[in-house]
Amino acid sequence: MSPPWIALVGPEVEENLGLRQIAACLERAGYRTELIPFNAEQDLSRSLAWIIDAETPPLMVGLSLAFQWRALDFLALAIGLREAGYAGHLTTGGHFATFADAELLRDFAELDSVCRQQADETVVELAAALVAGTPLSQVAGLALRGPDDACLRTPARPPPDLDALPWPDRRGAPARCLGHGIAPLVGSRGCYANCTFCCIAAWHDLAPGPRQALRDPDDVAAEMASMHHHRAIDVFVFHDDNFFAPRARDNLARIEAMAEGLERRGVHRFATVVKSRPTDVSPEVFTALQRRLRCLRTYVGIETDSEQGLRTLRRAARPQQNDQAMAVLRGLGMLPCFNMMIFDPDTTLASLEENVEFMETNADFPFNFGRTELYAGTPLLERMLAEGRARGDWLRRSYDIIDPGARLVYELARPVFRPRNFGDRPIANRLSGTRFDVEVARHFHPERFEPAWEEEAIALSRRLGTDSTAALREVIQHVRDHGPDPDPERDGRLQEALDRRLRSVDREVEERAEALELKIAQAMGVGPGLAECRLEGP
Repeated sequence: MSPPWIALVGPEVEENLGLRQIAACLERAGYRTELIPFNAEQDLSRSLAWIIDAETPPLMVGLSLAFQWRALDFLALAIGLREAGYAGHLTTGGHFATFADAELLRDFAELDSVCRQQADETVVELAAALVAGTPLSQVAGLALRGPDDACLRTPARPPPDLDALPWPDRRGAPARCLGHGIAPLVGSRGCYANCTFCCIAAWHDLAPGPRQALRDPDDVAAEMASMHHHRAIDVFVFHDDNFFAPRARDNLARIEAMAEGLERRGVHRFATVVKSRPTDVSPEVFTALQRRLRCLRTYVGIETDSEQGLRTLRRAARPQQNDQAMAVLRGLGMLPCFNMMIFDPDTTLASLEENVEFMETNADFPFNFGRTELYAGTPLLERMLAEGRARGDWLRRSYDIIDPGARLVYELARPVFRPRNFGDRPIANRLSGTRFDVEVARHFHPERFEPAWEEEAIALSRRLGTDSTAALREVIQHVRDHGPDPDPERDGRLQEALDRRLRSVDREVEERAEALELKIAQAMGVGPGLAECRLEGP
């Protein structure tokens, strides 16, 4: 008799390490798993059919609710499964599910349980209880329906020993960048910071112990070596919430230990990508990162460069530290990319102008910008609720910027910038991929590299970035000239003019980026359309 199988459903744009870690834990315990991609709303029918049309129904379906903005898609899938006759156990988990466990169980009868916090071991014990028919209330880390349908939380499960977990399931062909295998991995979980907008920090705060846990660097090196030798992975993208620990000497020791572990295992031709806070970027640490771990790119969590924004978001940084971080990376010749949350509940016209100045100064690097959102469990949401400024319900919250001038700037800029920053494959993110192609070509193929590629890539970043900052300045000046009261006719004329100009620049930059990408691919001997991976965005 074949073992029961379990369906794990989640986004799989890249390898979904959360679900793949759970899959590895289940496989080690003797269960067969299927990883079912659900990347967008239009995938619902296909994901549903994968489960419903299976020869035997799964023992359990696990839905990933890490991203709050995708919650309705996954809940629609849960409804579809029940309507199609699926009678097995339906559970969910992730950041959003943990914070909204009571509301999920109250409003969606389709769900049987919620896996709270880190679910690697919880899902295995849940599967065992389902097979044995033992009470689920004996499984730690769950939220269930109790008497009178009240939310019943079983005892909290402590965070797992990361070094005792199996490595994530790596089934399927890896993505490739210019012919080089590329894969995500993590060397830690959590982040030592405590920003008000971040659901990750709030999520780790719910469990006992520190909010950041580090893997043994030699075990990280062993996983990298295994992927390099058995899957031909050359580019390792660290998806840690923050690659770095708080102290520079600890980071230097970890970098050295990983590098030594890779050398012992015969890994010499490779590259890495990491995420960092501005306060992590020091010459000593990033020189070691570049030389010992071949780091090509770092996402720097700038988020805001205004004193007001830094206070509101509790970034524990100053504008001078943002500037210093960019200067260090510039001096090392390491590519940074960054995002800016230039709109938050307390934004003013003055703080907007400070952030626009930062983006303009660093427009030779890829960046994107938008608004700070309210995520479940975060201190910022709690504050907005306490002040009566949060709109919506538990599924999705919003707010109005309190300063009327900044609020009008946001309302005028939002539709104009949406295609560029958040549309279907937005060009603001795509340029990160173009720039990464240049770095991969330089690193792995110096004999074929042409400096003109980098010159063109920088020019593209600067063209798009300075156009964005110029348009933002125009909107800000429009509000300063005419006041914060909306005028549909006058405001509409401004938006129409800006929309025409921005779309023209978008098309120009996209055409030039495509031409550059094609030129690099041909020089590398990689033809177009070969499912190459553009490492876009963060």
